[in-house]
Amino acid sequence: MVAEPMTTQPGRDWLDLASPAAKPRRSEAPRPETPGIEGAGSHRAMSGTGPAPSRVSAGRRRISEGVAQARSVAARAGSAAAGHLQPVLSAAAMPLRRVAPAWRGVTDRVGSHPLASRAAGAVRRAGAVPWGRALLVGSLGLLGLAALFLAWCAATLPPLAGPPHPGRTLTVQAQDGTPIARRGVAQGRALPVGAVAPVMRRAFLAAQDPWFEDHYRLDGAGIAAVINQAFRDTISDGPRAGSPRLTQRLVRRDLIGAAPGAPRSLADRVREAMLVLWLSAREDRPRILGRALDLARFGPGLTGIDAAARSLFGKEASALVPAEAAYLAGLSLAPDLQPDRDVTRIRALGRDVLDGMVMRGDLSAAGAAEAGLALDGLSPVGTNPVTRSGVPDLVLAEAAARLGPEPPREAVLRTTLDRGLQTMAEKAVERRLDAAGRGARAGLLILGPDGAVQAVVAGGSPLADTPEARRAAAASLRHLGRDGRPVYDRLVAGPMPAADRRTALLTLLAGLARPPEGSDDAGSRDGLFVGTADDLLIGTYLSGASVENGAGDGPEALFQDVAAQIAKARPAPPVAEPREAARETGGTPRGASRPAWQNPGERPSPAPTLRGVPRVIDTGRLRLDGQAVRLAGVEGQGGTYAREFRQYLRRREVTCQPAGAADLYRCRAGEQDLSEVVLFNGAGRAAPGASPDLQAAEANARARKAGVWQ
Repeated sequence: MVAEPMTTQPGRDWLDLASPAAKPRRSEAPRPETPGIEGAGSHRAMSGTGPAPSRVSAGRRRISEGVAQARSVAARAGSAAAGHLQPVLSAAAMPLRRVAPAWRGVTDRVGSHPLASRAAGAVRRAGAVPWGRALLVGSLGLLGLAALFLAWCAATLPPLAGPPHPGRTLTVQAQDGTPIARRGVAQGRALPVGAVAPVMRRAFLAAQDPWFEDHYRLDGAGIAAVINQAFRDTISDGPRAGSPRLTQRLVRRDLIGAAPGAPRSLADRVREAMLVLWLSAREDRPRILGRALDLARFGPGLTGIDAAARSLFGKEASALVPAEAAYLAGLSLAPDLQPDRDVTRIRALGRDVLDGMVMRGDLSAAGAAEAGLALDGLSPVGTNPVTRSGVPDLVLAEAAARLGPEPPREAVLRTTLDRGLQTMAEKAVERRLDAAGRGARAGLLILGPDGAVQAVVAGGSPLADTPEARRAAAASLRHLGRDGRPVYDRLVAGPMPAADRRTALLTLLAGLARPPEGSDDAGSRDGLFVGTADDLLIGTYLSGASVENGAGDGPEALFQDVAAQIAKARPAPPVAEPREAARETGGTPRGASRPAWQNPGERPSPAPTLRGVPRVIDTGRLRLDGQAVRLAGVEGQGGTYAREFRQYLRRREVTCQPAGAADLYRCRAGEQDLSEVVLFNGAGRAAPGASPDLQAAEANARARKAGVWQ
């Protein structure tokens, strides 16, 4: 049979598969020669000798014919749609045909470049190596991961307004409730750069980046320099090496929040490079300077030039004078310093800022000298001898664990500082310094019976965070309130042994007598004196000219001055009646003659042992036989812990043995020491000077996070 010729439609370059000539008809298809069930059935049907074809074979044949018919209909519909879309596609392709010659020229030039030919050859050689294709696939995968990482870093960039700083206030009070120091978090308003005093802007640039206003281009070399500086751990203090240093400090410290010297992740380094390039390309120099002033730190918790000017000098940022601007600019270089504590160190940094302003040409030598004189006598608002001693900051550090992990909006800390004694100490030190002349330093420290600080004047460096200073701060903390509710009360404190208190006083006094950092005062000849007045332990020191001039009794004279003032303010108590005095002292009354029947060497009998069912006042105090009993080595807690302690005793009889002071006892309920029970269950804290077994019980509770240690 002769096959029909295959035809195409006019103007088409492909076969029309829907035409009858492009596909053999179903009736003309050859039958299979392989014997099988269907083939055998068909053969028998044709020969007329076998049974009729099965229903399954007939169904399959009908399904095949239906599928073929559907394909034919779909092909005809597609051909018709292509015919309609051909003019539209031709019109859309016209611009591409015009661009094609130019694009072909570009691709030809790129393809003819030696590097392109080398790259193509390298790809071909890599593909010929057995593992080359795997290496190419792996390289493409790494490039994809790098692109995803860069996209993730770009999506997680910090806001340009900086992180939020919720405001909070911490007030340190004296024993009578008088505020002596304030700490907290404050963030100023965002000010336009024109609202800041010009001298403040110049001082800030002299401190942060004297070369900020130099010419800088963000070309290929500049971009490479920015990336290089972002991956370095330190920011150079010398002339700029291709990267704007002020912008880099703004991004690293104020936007990303990386502390100097702290480890940084790869993502932080990439984000830093992105932000520096973004700010350098999109914002001008004055706007970057204004953003840096708004986000700079001027001390712990103090952010922005607006907050710094208001909090430290009580004025607007536009009214700052050169000495104040130098003080704030120097503080921005070391924002971990306390403005009202580390005054001497900040003044030294301020003098360096004035030198930098002279170098930049922003200030004349005469103007710098005048500002330096004003800077030597400049102190922020609220600075006093107590803040300069560092005692308020030590008390705050001791109270941090009691305040909890979540910072409070408002907190009040009351200490043992006696305002009357503090006033006496300050006046006595001032008199001695006036007599000693220029170049002398003097200080004074008064500890109470429990080792708490009751007055302090620091003429040298503030107290360092040492174990002795921590113990003194813990003893000085009397009351702690958080957001209007009491958290801790220490109304009664056990006395510290005389030897321990003297050792602590000498250690603290040596810390206060250290020459300030950056000071040129060698302090080679220091004089110290320690003495007692009433129940107070007083230590004084005097350094410098007074000792060199032969006034070797200077520290002792300072002590005598303070002791005389204390004797006037605290007259001796009147002599009690013999029976009352005997009850107080446990023996012979004060001022009374010794009875004839008592041996001269006989000592007063010790306090008697107490037994009975106690009434719980708190976890550190009991009422037994009408007498108040303090558990030795325990600082008690009230509230829930006191109720639990009362439930623990359940009218059990206790035995209390004297432990030193008049009302200090070691009490037992059966075989259990109640002081150890309280500390082991976290219902109280170990008092200063507690025995090792009680300290071990407290350490066990702290490790288990029991009670107050939760």
